[in-house]
Amino acid sequence: MSMDVGRILRSGCGWAVAYGLLNCLSNVYLLPSAPVISLRPQIALPMVVGIVVHPLAGFLSGFLGNVIGDGLSGFGVWTFWNWHAANGLMGFVPGLIRYRGIVRIATVRDFGILEMAVVLASGVSVTLAVLLDVLFLRVMTFPSSLHAWILPAFLTDAVNGFILVPILLLLMGRILLTLETRTILLVTTLLVTAVLATAGTIIASVWNDLVSREALVTNFYIAGIVSVGLLVLGFVASLTFVRRITDPLGRLTRAAGDVEQGRYDLDRLAGVSSRQDELGQLSRVFQAMMEKVREREERLQRQVEELQITIDRVRKDQDVSEIVETEYFQRLKDKAREFRKT
Repeated sequence: MSMDVGRILRSGCGWAVAYGLLNCLSNVYLLPSAPVISLRPQIALPMVVGIVVHPLAGFLSGFLGNVIGDGLSGFGVWTFWNWHAANGLMGFVPGLIRYRGIVRIATVRDFGILEMAVVLASGVSVTLAVLLDVLFLRVMTFPSSLHAWILPAFLTDAVNGFILVPILLLLMGRILLTLETRTILLVTTLLVTAVLATAGTIIASVWNDLVSREALVTNFYIAGIVSVGLLVLGFVASLTFVRRITDPLGRLTRAAGDVEQGRYDLDRLAGVSSRQDELGQLSRVFQAMMEKVREREERLQRQVEELQITIDRVRKDQDVSEIVETEYFQRLKDKAREFRKT
């Protein structure tokens, strides 16, 4: 256990340094109307550490990394300690998927839980930072802080994590390239591209019509909210669509494996066979094939058993014949006749 704790601490602190340096670099490019919030693609780093190493390692990398980044950027090491806690939570929450038995992403279900955990981490972390500020720091003022702190932090972290975490896990070999994951990755890529392109086009189309900086900021964050909403809704719809395709194929694959092992469970495909599309037709044909193979196997098994009985009977007759024809048995017969005469 001590070795595990040591590994968690070393990993968390090591990645915290990298995260802090990246934060320092990105803090130069602050978002519109946000005093200390930047476009931070590196937020995916503590999330991935939490998933790959341990939730506590993810918390350490996010918490300490934000401390380092704020210190190097001149914001003060402990000025925004509530955001340090929020960054730690960013790494902690996604790592909890390991307690759902997800170590590697191999199914649509696993991928859906991963992405929802990333978005949830963004929402929970920003909520924690706001609550801590309201209770203790009182730096934020509402409603101005909605555009200055809350929306920039949530939107950038959610979108960056949603896009970059799967990419990093794929590069690290933590996403297995199965039929399910290939399909959902393709659909998600198309969805993200479409949503971001649409949002960018809308902003560009009204750019010249905005009469003030406040209107620009409001339009920017409204587009961001709509984009995240569409992204989440589209992703949920994509999960449903992809599972409608991949689940039947998975059942057919497992049924084929059962046939290879000599098991013929026709009920496994009952749900697929009831479908009225091409997959349902394929399942019904496969069930008919399984039934014929099972009948053939049972018939062959009976024939083998009957043949074995016949062989055993012939062998028995041969053994008896060999015994009767031996010289020793003939002497026994002669002695038996002599005993009967006396």
